[in-house]
Amino acid sequence: MRERIASEGGFGLIELLIAMVLLQVGLIAVVGAFGAGSVALATASHVNTASVLADQQMELYRAMPYDAIGLDTAGAPTTGNYVADTAVCPGGQSPVCGNTGPRNNNTPSTATWSCTATSGSTSVAVYFGANGVNPCTAERSVTGSSSPDGHAYTVETYIQWGTLISGQRASKQVSVVVRDTKTSRELSKEVTTFDCSTGTPTNTTC
Repeated sequence: MRERIASEGGFGLIELLIAMVLLQVGLIAVVGAFGAGSVALATASHVNTASVLADQQMELYRAMPYDAIGLDTAGAPTTGNYVADTAVCPGGQSPVCGNTGPRNNNTPSTATWSCTATSGSTSVAVYFGANGVNPCTAERSVTGSSSPDGHAYTVETYIQWGTLISGQRASKQVSVVVRDTKTSRELSKEVTTFDCSTGTPTNTTC
């Protein structure tokens, strides 16, 4: 025991260098894990915010009578991500993406609501817009102070009318896609089909 205490033996320079390298590798791994976790949390936060924005947009249509559900087809984008997403925007459609304006199920349509009227008793924006959001707008940006988390999002809406299911009466399919404005990545998508009984008084013929 005395010999061990008196001994000057210990780690040599090589052993010390090896220990420092191993420690550095471990620290780099820990820092990398924290970085990856931070990116994952940010992505999850953006996806969650996008889901809220998509649901907010869809709630506008859920609160509207069937006749009023529609888009300003002339104002819909004809280029960019809006038309590039073929899952919700079939090619070769007129108007763009096969979108439809406010209308009922009658042929010809006798819809009493208008996307182009900015005032008056037929204006969709006046009676069904909420929080500054016009439900007739096909694409809108959520940035700056209007964004819940300050990140930039693009909310895209597609509304198609027709006999979407064979053998059933015509209905409207509303698709809302929320993208990251910077990367164009799809963060959230919500699709709902509205039947002509939506918002229609009881015993009223569609």
